[in-house]
Amino acid sequence: MAEMIHPFGRKARQLAYIDPELCTGCGYCAMFCITKCIHQQPDGLYQVDQDHCIGCRSCKVNCPFGAVTMLQPKREA
Repeated sequence: MAEMIHPFGRKARQLAYIDPELCTGCGYCAMFCITKCIHQQPDGLYQVDQDHCIGCRSCKVNCPFGAVTMLQPKREA
């Protein structure tokens, strides 16, 4: 298979993170997550399973409160 050409360079993979202070528990992020890696916690807020997130940004685009940000994955030491 041929190497894909990226006209503006390759972007680093970023994973979704939900800020618990901005999250209202509406569930739009989980509703639009294509890998179903966003789960509701007992307190009603949502959290991303970083092991299954592919960084598609669907949750970020659909969050009406701006609670989702994209961050670099944490590296294991």
